[in-house]
Amino acid sequence: MDLLYLLYSLLRKKWIIVGCTVLGVVAGFIFTLFLPKTYGSVAQYSTGFTMEQKVSIKEEAGINFYEIETRFNNVIETFKSPKVMGMLSYKVLLHDLEDLKPFRTLTEEQKNSNTYKVVDKGQAEQILRRKVANMELLNPFDPEEKKVFDLMYLYGYAPEYLQGKLMISRADRTDYLNILCRSENPEMSAFIANTIGQQFIRFFNSIYGLRNQESAAKLDSLAASKKRAVDSLTEGLKAFRVKIGTPDVGARASAAMSVVQSVTSNYQQELAKLNNMRGEIRSVDEQLALLSTQNSGNTFVNNNAAILALEKENQGLEIQKNGKADDDIRRLQEQIDGNVRKIAQLKSTGSSNIDRQQQKNRAQTRQEELIARKTELQQQIIASEGNVAMYGRQKDDYEVITKTGGGDQVILDALERDLRIASQEYEQLKRSLQSSLDLDINPQNNFKPILVAQPPFAPEPSKRSLVLGLCGMLMLFLSSFIIIALEFFDSSYKTPTIFQRNTKLKTLSVLNKLNLKKKPLNDYFKDQDGDNNREGEGALFVENLRKLRFELATSGKKIFLVTSTKPQEGKTVVIEALANSLSQTKKKVLLIDANFSNNTLTRKFEAKPSLEQFSFSGNGNVMDKFWGSTSMTAIPNTDLIGCAEGNHTPSEILPKNNLFENLPRIAESYDFVFIEGASLNKHADSKELTTWVDGIIAVFSAKSSLGQVDKESIQYLNSTGDKFVGVVLNNVEVNNMDL
Repeated sequence: MDLLYLLYSLLRKKWIIVGCTVLGVVAGFIFTLFLPKTYGSVAQYSTGFTMEQKVSIKEEAGINFYEIETRFNNVIETFKSPKVMGMLSYKVLLHDLEDLKPFRTLTEEQKNSNTYKVVDKGQAEQILRRKVANMELLNPFDPEEKKVFDLMYLYGYAPEYLQGKLMISRADRTDYLNILCRSENPEMSAFIANTIGQQFIRFFNSIYGLRNQESAAKLDSLAASKKRAVDSLTEGLKAFRVKIGTPDVGARASAAMSVVQSVTSNYQQELAKLNNMRGEIRSVDEQLALLSTQNSGNTFVNNNAAILALEKENQGLEIQKNGKADDDIRRLQEQIDGNVRKIAQLKSTGSSNIDRQQQKNRAQTRQEELIARKTELQQQIIASEGNVAMYGRQKDDYEVITKTGGGDQVILDALERDLRIASQEYEQLKRSLQSSLDLDINPQNNFKPILVAQPPFAPEPSKRSLVLGLCGMLMLFLSSFIIIALEFFDSSYKTPTIFQRNTKLKTLSVLNKLNLKKKPLNDYFKDQDGDNNREGEGALFVENLRKLRFELATSGKKIFLVTSTKPQEGKTVVIEALANSLSQTKKKVLLIDANFSNNTLTRKFEAKPSLEQFSFSGNGNVMDKFWGSTSMTAIPNTDLIGCAEGNHTPSEILPKNNLFENLPRIAESYDFVFIEGASLNKHADSKELTTWVDGIIAVFSAKSSLGQVDKESIQYLNSTGDKFVGVVLNNVEVNNMDL
């Protein structure tokens, strides 16, 4: 598709595009005119993600911006979670049910609906308060909760509806989270913006709070234990200082030996403790593995179906006893007793659902206890390994001192070193505990409201200018796109360039489209005789026809077959126009209508159908017989041989010594002979007529498109060699003539 043609297509339909654009602007104006007012309210929360907030014994430094961004995304998604949005919906509905000034008032039609009538208002409030308190969602399968569920949708407070009114985002490059709510009620906007933050914090704490509280409690216990150890070491150091007074340097070796013995004892005790804990943790792992194997291997037999079948069989046997002999009754009773024993056996081997659930709960509880014990042992092993390493270093240090001498000063140094290490550990635990308390126990959830949403005084701007501009631009591009799409998917020839590219045929002339219903074809040629007007579609048509007339006059051929690939391509119009143009040059023209499938020429000029009856036996002059078969036309110097319409070809209907066999002698009396043949795609008429003509002219309409059958007909035209003169592209839009 040529870009230039698409551009001209848009220019030709510019008023359609302009009209669609104006229509879009008008539609946008009407839309904004009736658009309800919206009120926006904003709440803001500080997240604390960029602050130091982890509860840990070991300090960590640095800020991971990627991790912080991920946290913000997780928080925003949590805001949209079903649990948080559900609690928000329940709170808003509770407000409208309990408050004297609800956000929304139902219409009379809504109040008369079955959804509203079946709801007990007091019971609905109790259900909603219970769900909010327990952070549980309504169960649509419960009959009473289903009524409240439907009432929530009746009010328009469903979670998906409210979520559409909310916009939750991070303030750029800050620690703050913005919650914007837009609704038709200013107080409702503020209520939703504040309430969703509260419900989010509740939900977030319910997930992470317990675990972090346990961590803080553990820190508190460790700090208290370390405080007692520091106090004990301090008192021991004071007592030792009072005891020794001024230390004796000569006694260092003996004192160091005493310290070595004490440290060695501590080292051995700690090492034994470490070995015991390692053995215990291996035992815990084995118990966990065994418990997992038992859980996966336990199978519970459900014998209810077999028991019911046996009981039903016993009932039938009891019925069969009626009217039976003693032996039969005894035999039936034995079968019943046997079934009773089977039932007892099945009941003893089966397990009820309650037993299975209890056993499952006990196994799960035991598994949780073992996992907790394993975690505690792992922490204790890490601490014990550190103590073993510390005692080992102290033992090595004091063993060196024993060889060089020591005394009370050595013991004093050891006590001071122990006190210093214990004090450092205690200070670190206090800092971690203080950090956890500063973060409200939960280090992952330090959300604090810093801006409470307030009802706005005025509605948000309608942005009418922006909406009108967008509507106009949308209709402009949409209408242009539709026009381009229609032109793009239109496979017709349309322009001479597209026709030439698709067919590769020689073009004799291009004829523009004429409105023949408004003005007959002959009048266009009469107007040319009256003045020198060379403008307008009629003048353009006549000028292009003159080019065609010149091409035929210089071709050296006299008898032409005018055909087409498809019917209704304009063959009759082209032949009539050629006759009018040639008559202006005083040429004598003979027209022969051989289009048996559609004899338009014969009907238009009301000619007698003499083509099928003409037969020259060889006696007399052929022209005498010919003149009796011709009909006069309204075109000067133009005669016509008509035909009758029928479903046959020339070889089938024409007699021997017909007109075409004598056509060379007849053509001597005319300057040009034009024969109209049927379309090549559907009929063989034109192929049979090519035997008696000098040249072939094919007529194509610009409204047609190239199909597979057309390609075969074009291939046949090319196969005729020099007889094929060229094509006439007919019915071209005036604006497409030069494209």
